[in-house]
Amino acid sequence: MIQFEILEFVPQTNEQDMNQLLPAFLEIWNDPENLKYLSLTLRPFEEETVRSWFSMHISGGGRYFCAVDTGRNIVEISATRLDPIKGFEVIGVGVLPSRKRQGIGTMLMKHLVQLAKTSGFQSVEVNVLADNVIMLRLLLGLGFIPIRMEHSKRTDGADLVFLRKVFTRIITLTVYLVERNRRWKSDMHYRAASM
Repeated sequence: MIQFEILEFVPQTNEQDMNQLLPAFLEIWNDPENLKYLSLTLRPFEEETVRSWFSMHISGGGRYFCAVDTGRNIVEISATRLDPIKGFEVIGVGVLPSRKRQGIGTMLMKHLVQLAKTSGFQSVEVNVLADNVIMLRLLLGLGFIPIRMEHSKRTDGADLVFLRKVFTRIITLTVYLVERNRRWKSDMHYRAASM
């Protein structure tokens, strides 16, 4: 099995990260298999545009996490936004077509979910074009639920599905059930003692 490591790249402040991330981003995002799921206009991403995103990503809460192989080649890139008010959002995920179906996307999404939890966020939100069935299956399998849909978002009319994975509901429900059970036992004990 091929080993991958997830690393954060900070192109705004690290020239080496910029030099490695920029060509990998353009290759992955502009690959025809990926472009239709990552560009609402279906137009390729231009180097100048991507370079400008990278040069100011920190102030906007943007972070880039990449899966790299043992040769430190980028095989997958995720763009995220961490905002204390708006929350943790996965903007896009792209995998080299030659590396698809190897579990890299699943590994990275699990990493991002864990990062959101440890960073104190209550949920992770992702938007996916409705025809990106593989990504929708991956997210549903990881416990994401659809929360809304925006129609005709891509130039060709494809809809955008918004999904969220919430962490606090499970904890809240567990606390509620434990507290309810405790009260029920207490009430039963009181009733038995009164009889």
